[in-house]
Amino acid sequence: MVRSRTDPVFLDLSAELNDELDWKAGTLRTFDHHLDITAWAYEPLSHLLAIGTSNGIIDLFGGPGVEHRLHVTDRAHIRSLYFASSCFKLLAIDLQNRLHVWDLTTPSAPRLQNIMHFRRTINCLTVSSSHTHAFIALANGEVQTYDLLCSRQSPYTVPNLWAIYEGKVFAGGLQRPNSGRIPIDLVIHPRDLNLLFIAYAGGVILLDLTQQKTIKAYEYFLPPGAPGGFGYHDHSLLTERKPELTALAVHPSGHLLATGYVDGSIAFWAVVDEDKPLLVTTLDGREDINVANAEAMDAALSGHPGGIHDQPEPIFKLAWSGFNNSSDPRGGDTVLSVLGGLGQKEVPAVTTLLLPPFNPPEPPVQAVPGTTLDPTFRHAMRQTVIPKDMHSYSTVGVPQDFLLLPREQPHFSGSWDPVAMLLLSDGDKDTRAIEAYQFPPPLFVPKAEPQKNESAAEANPEGLGGDVADEITSVLESMQVDEDPQSLNVPPALWGGPSSVVGGTLVSLDRDAYQRFVANASTRPLDSINLRAGRAWVEDDDGQMKLMKFQPYRILITHHTDLTVRFRDLNAQLLVSSEAEPFLADFPTLLPELTIDLLSILAAPSIASRVSAELLQEGHIASTYLATQSLECAVVLETGEIAVFRQGEEFPKKTVKDQELIPASHIPVTVGRKFYPSFLFITQRGPATACALSDIGFLAAGFQDGSLFIVDMRGPAIILRRLPEDRESKRRSFLHKNEVDPVMNLTWTVSGTDLDPSPRILLLVVRQSGSTDIYVILRSSDGIWSVNDQTEHAEGPSSPLPEGSFVIDSKSGRSCKADGNGLIATMNPTAELTKGRYLWVTAGTRGARCVVDITGEKLGRVEWPNKGSKVERVSIVHKNASVVLVAHTDKREALVYSLPFLEHLHGLQLTQSSSEPLSIDDTGDYIEWCRHPCGSIKAEKYGTLFNVRRSGPYKVPGVDFTYGRTTAPTQPQPVGIGPPSMLNTFWEYISSTGLTGDQVDTLLAGPDRPLPKPQPPQRPGMPDKSGSDGASASSGLSAQNIANSATSGVNNLYSRLNNALAERGEMLGGLEDSFNNLESGSKNMLAQAKNLAAKQTAKRWFQFS
Repeated sequence: MVRSRTDPVFLDLSAELNDELDWKAGTLRTFDHHLDITAWAYEPLSHLLAIGTSNGIIDLFGGPGVEHRLHVTDRAHIRSLYFASSCFKLLAIDLQNRLHVWDLTTPSAPRLQNIMHFRRTINCLTVSSSHTHAFIALANGEVQTYDLLCSRQSPYTVPNLWAIYEGKVFAGGLQRPNSGRIPIDLVIHPRDLNLLFIAYAGGVILLDLTQQKTIKAYEYFLPPGAPGGFGYHDHSLLTERKPELTALAVHPSGHLLATGYVDGSIAFWAVVDEDKPLLVTTLDGREDINVANAEAMDAALSGHPGGIHDQPEPIFKLAWSGFNNSSDPRGGDTVLSVLGGLGQKEVPAVTTLLLPPFNPPEPPVQAVPGTTLDPTFRHAMRQTVIPKDMHSYSTVGVPQDFLLLPREQPHFSGSWDPVAMLLLSDGDKDTRAIEAYQFPPPLFVPKAEPQKNESAAEANPEGLGGDVADEITSVLESMQVDEDPQSLNVPPALWGGPSSVVGGTLVSLDRDAYQRFVANASTRPLDSINLRAGRAWVEDDDGQMKLMKFQPYRILITHHTDLTVRFRDLNAQLLVSSEAEPFLADFPTLLPELTIDLLSILAAPSIASRVSAELLQEGHIASTYLATQSLECAVVLETGEIAVFRQGEEFPKKTVKDQELIPASHIPVTVGRKFYPSFLFITQRGPATACALSDIGFLAAGFQDGSLFIVDMRGPAIILRRLPEDRESKRRSFLHKNEVDPVMNLTWTVSGTDLDPSPRILLLVVRQSGSTDIYVILRSSDGIWSVNDQTEHAEGPSSPLPEGSFVIDSKSGRSCKADGNGLIATMNPTAELTKGRYLWVTAGTRGARCVVDITGEKLGRVEWPNKGSKVERVSIVHKNASVVLVAHTDKREALVYSLPFLEHLHGLQLTQSSSEPLSIDDTGDYIEWCRHPCGSIKAEKYGTLFNVRRSGPYKVPGVDFTYGRTTAPTQPQPVGIGPPSMLNTFWEYISSTGLTGDQVDTLLAGPDRPLPKPQPPQRPGMPDKSGSDGASASSGLSAQNIANSATSGVNNLYSRLNNALAERGEMLGGLEDSFNNLESGSKNMLAQAKNLAAKQTAKRWFQFS
C-alpha cells in the first residue's frame, strides 16, 4: 500500500527545487586526453610545449592554468610543429602543405598571422633562434625561405643542389648507382649561420648562403663485399651499393656530423673531410661496416649458412646533445639519441649513445696545413665517435618520435643540455602514447668521488684488507644507484598508453575532509616536465567569481591502464583569478602525492606469491571507492581482488587469521605518497558485483557467485562470510535454487527499521532479484565487532541499478551515512524513538520506490517512462536545503522526481557525446566519459544540472605567453679543431664568412624587405576591439594599415587591390571592363595601371565603374 501525499507526517523535501528556472544543464569544461598526437615542439626560453593532433588541434601547455587551444583550417592533420624563438612564433605544417604561423606575443590569445599554401609537398622545415627566417625544403628538392617577421615568402631560393652535384659527377664520366634527390632534413650549422646542411636521400650538401655554392658533399657508398647495415646475408653484397640517407645530426662543436641510413647504419663524418666517413657503425656494435673484409665474410657465412639476418630498421631520427660539462670550448661528453636502427626482434626503444669529448690534440709540427684532414686529427675525431656507453629508453609500442627538452638554451637545434626526453609510440587502434623520462640517463652522469671516511675503523669493523673493503664498498654503492632514468609526470591531457584513463568517479567532500585530503599537496610535482610558460586568468565579466566559494569541494578519481589511481582537485575556487592575480594552479589540479600504485603492491614478494602472473601482466581496475570522511580507499580489480589503502604512515606487518586477507601495511611506497596499503582481499569468487566502504572501518563486497563478505578493517578480520552453498542461502532460494542471485547493491547506513527504529549500523544487501537482506553490526563490551545473527529482510525492485540504494532522513533529507556522527548516534540513542525517521529510496531498471524505515510502508513509487530510452543511473541530489531523485537515461535525459513522493518535476536534456554511463555526485555535477575505440578515455566532460550564474569562471582563460620568458643567449661562436692554446688558426673546420642573424635576414629577404612598424605595447588581457564597440579604433588602424601597405611595393599594392575586388561584386565587373579597354588600347597594361594607382585616390577608383 502506498501512503497518501496528504499524510501530514512527511514533508515535501523538494520544495526549493520545484521551480524549473533553478535547473539548467550545461557542460562546464572538457578535459581531453590526446590519443592521436602527431607532432610536437618545445620552446626552452619560455618552457612552452605544443602538441598537434590528427584532427587539426594544437594545444599549448605552460605554467599553472596555462593551456590554450588552436585550430588549423579544415581541421587538417598536423604533420609538424616548430617554435621560432627569435620572434616567438609557432609554425605548423598540415597534411595539405599549408604553413600556419601564430604570433605568441599578442595579449590574451595567440594571433593567426598567416597561412601560406605550397604547391609542392613540404618535406621538412627548420628555423634558427638567431634570425627570423624559416628554411622550407620541398619535394622537388628546392629550399625556399619564409620571412617570419614580414609574413611573406622571401626571394632567396636554393635549387636542388643534389641534382646539380650529380649532374657534375655524371658529366665527368663517373658511373654511380642512382641516388635520391628528395630532401630529408635541414640543419643550420650550430656555430655559423652562413652554413646550411641539406640532407637529401643521396647525401648531404653543405651550403654557403652568402656565396650560394656547395662547399662539401658527403656521399656514402658500400663497396662490393662490405656488409653494411644488412650484414653479409644481403643479396646485393657483391655489388656496389648506396643506402639512402634518412637522418642527420651535427655535433655541438660543428666539426662532426652523423648521418643515418635506411639499412640501420650510422656514419660519422668530419665536416672538413667529405671523402670518407670517420666511422660507420650500427647499434649492435658492428664497426667499419663500410669496409670489405674477406675473412669476416667467410666466418659469417660459414657460421650461419643460409641464415636469415635480423635486419635492422632504418634510422629515422638523430639528435646530438651537448652539456655544460667541460671548460674546454669544444665541449665534453655528448649524447647521440637514435630513433630506429634496432632489429625487428628487439624490444622497441629509443637508443642513446654516450660519446667521448671532442678534444683532438695539437697536430705534429711537421704537418702541412691544407684542406685534407690531418691523420692526427682524424684519429682523434674517430675516437670521439666510438660510444663509451649505451642506454635504451624502452617504449610501450613502436616508437614514432622523441623530443628533447632543453634546460634553457634554444641553440644547437634544440638539443643543448636537455633535462627530459618525451617518447611518442604507437598504441592500439591508431592511438599514440607519450612517456617522459629524465635525460640524460643516470648511467651517463659521472658519479661524484666518494669522500674518505675518517672513521674507517667504524666502517670496517672486521679489519678487512683495504682492497677487499674498497671492493665491497664499491659493490654496495653500485647496488644503491638506480641506472634507469626517472619517469616524469606529463600534463593529464597527454596521458596515454600505460597512463591512459580507463574509468573513474566524481565525489564531493565536506570542508574538513577536503582540507585533510589535499593537505601539503603541491600544485606541480617535482618530477614533472619543466613547463612554466606564461600566466593565465579568467575575466570576471559577469561577477560570478564571488560565487565560487559557495561551491562544494569535488575530487575527480581516475584509474589507469598501469594499475594506478590518480586524484585531481576540482575545487571551483581554483578558478578565482584576474589579470593581476593569475592562476596559481592548474584546473583541475593533479594531486601526485595521493597517487596509488597498485602494481608495486601486487609485485611485492609477500603478495606476488598469492596472485597469478596474469594479474600482474594483464590486470585492470574495475572501480575505486573513497570513504568521504575517513578518506580510506578501496580499489577493485576486474577479477575480484580488492586492495584497501589508508592515509597515514607505514605500519608494521599484521597477523591475520582469514586466508582471504593478505596484510600489506609493511610494503613501502614511493617517498612522499600519502596513501599506504592496508590489506588485500582475495576470495577467488570471481568478479565483484558490488562493493561498499564505510567511514567507520567496514568493507562489504558481493561477488558474481552470490557470495557476500563483511570485513572489519581494524583487524583486518572477516566478520561475515555468506556463501551460496550455505544452508540458509539454499533454504531462502528454494524456488530458484539453481539460479545465482548476485549482490547488486550494498549500502552502509546508520538508521533504524520499522521493527526497531533505534539507530544502528546497518548494511543493506540488494540482490538481482530485488531480495534485500539487512545485516546489523554489533559491538561487544570488549570492543569486538560482529554481525547479528538475526537478519531482517525487505523487498526492493528487481534488476536494481548500480549504486541505486539510498537512506535519507525524513525531516531534513540528509543522507544517513555510516560515518562518525552516525556512530556516535548508535552509542547515545535518544530517549524518544519514533517511527518514520528514515526513508529508503531504491531504484531498478523499471522504476523507483520510497519506503518508510526500510521495512515499512511504501511512501512513493514511480515507473520510468517508456520513450525508447532506459534509465541507467540514479542519484540523490542535494541543493538549497532540498533533495530530489534524478534518473539519467541512455539518451542523456535527466528526469527529476520529488522526495519522498516521487512525483515528476522536470525533464532536462543533457548534451550527449558518449554512450558511457555518467558519474554523478550528490550536488548535481557529473562527468561524462568519452571512450576511444581502443578502450581508453579520450575526454572527460564536466557538467552540471545547475548551470545558473556559474559557467563564467569555467570559460577559456586569457593567456600571456610572454610572461617570465627569458632572452636568448648570444649565438654560439665557432671553435677550432685543436686545443684553445693553438696559435695557428689555419686548422679551422671550414672557410666561411660568418654572419649575424640580422645579416642572414638581410641576405635572405633582399633589399626591399618591408619591415613592419613596431606596435605600441598593449596591456595583456585587454579585449580585442575589432567589433562594433571599437569601430573608430578599427577604422584608424585600417587606414594606417592601408597607408603602410601602399608603400610596401608593387606586389603588396596589387595583392590588396585583388582582395578589395573580390569583396565588391558588381563594382569589380565595371573595374575589370575598364582595365580590358585600357589593355586593348595599350600594349603596356602594367605601366598604365601603376600610373593610375599613383594619380588617383581610392574613392575615384571605385567611382570609375
